Amino acid sequence: MSWKQPLLFLCLAALILGGAIWLSGRENAVQHDYITMEPVTIVQATDLHALAPELTDGGPYFTNLVENADGKFMPKIRKIVEGFVQKALKLHPEVLILSGDLAFNGETQSHRWLSEQLRPLLEAGIKVLALPGNHDVNYPTAASFEGDSYTLVESPDGAAFAEIWKDFGYADALSRDEASLSYVYEVSPGLRLLLVDTNTPEEPGAVLRPTLDWIETQLKDAAEAGARVVSVTHQTILQHNRVFSDGFVITNRQKLHSLYQKYGVALNLCGHMHIQHAAASGCLTEIVTSALCVQPCQIGVLELTEEGGSYRTELAAPEELSDAAADFFDRNSRRQGSAVTNDPELADYLVQLNRAYFSGRMDTVLRSNDLLTRWKAADDFTGRYLESLLDDVGSNYNQIDFTF
Repeated sequence: MSWKQPLLFLCLAALILGGAIWLSGRENAVQHDYITMEPVTIVQATDLHALAPELTDGGPYFTNLVENADGKFMPKIRKIVEGFVQKALKLHPEVLILSGDLAFNGETQSHRWLSEQLRPLLEAGIKVLALPGNHDVNYPTAASFEGDSYTLVESPDGAAFAEIWKDFGYADALSRDEASLSYVYEVSPGLRLLLVDTNTPEEPGAVLRPTLDWIETQLKDAAEAGARVVSVTHQTILQHNRVFSDGFVITNRQKLHSLYQKYGVALNLCGHMHIQHAAASGCLTEIVTSALCVQPCQIGVLELTEEGGSYRTELAAPEELSDAAADFFDRNSRRQGSAVTNDPELADYLVQLNRAYFSGRMDTVLRSNDLLTRWKAADDFTGRYLESLLDDVGSNYNQIDFTF
């Protein structure tokens, strides 16, 4: 697959980090005798960061907060959610996965508001499966915004999250983990979705030991039943950027990866990084779908057959809203660049590379050693960051195939 070529460094790094584990997993790999599976369409949306309308008046504090953050198009988040719901209704997949960071900063009111916005999908016969991200449960800075100030508000604990989202996977789970908000959903006798919660209060960013035991039991049961397994996490199992690892990848990812090698899990869907990306290690292909609230406001569409799958992205909001999100994102990038350099050419390059990287279209940009050298002289961290983006130059991560 052509998209894998620029990932040589990342894949080698993953093998070096977990080589012994990967080899032992393959040596003890469980043999599968898959049963018949009907074709199925799955849509993935991630990192919605929805904010209930009553939690902000759009005043100066909120405006300053979002305009100096990470490019989330929060001023139009309600319109983005509305467009996403209409897009999902039009696509009408069998399953829609929400892979974490459903609420802006974990507000209980935002979870309730978003679940109501998504209820028409359930009424249309689309099964919606929710999984928490690191912003969803027990979040300490959940707040409402008014004028030039904020007020802390309630964020749900695990039990409250499962109650709010009970109609979105939890009530119909084939199996639920007692130690976390992980669960298994059976799409059909030949296909199961394993949704893994990596954001428990006990160990944020990791899979708990009891949960790993539960996962192995579920993978063993699926193998005995002849069912294929597609995994879902919020954070990533593989490292997708050589600069960013801590806080982005699951901290004990080698243990989960080893289980997936042993039981032949071929695909993991995730988010969290807000970028559109993909990587592969061993039998596992991992697809990071970009944040719905960040340009280009897109979702992943996965067409599965018995042999494997074909993944593509589609805009989830009207084109004019996607364009406005891109302009907002570009202004944010330019503001950050201008804070460390007065050189407009360097700022332009940062804007260009950021937009391409986050949308998964590194085939639309070129490497400039001159600009990289000048960026490193102006700000070494930004220079190294841009160089890491250019590891993927020439790649388009909006169309990906994998096999079971």
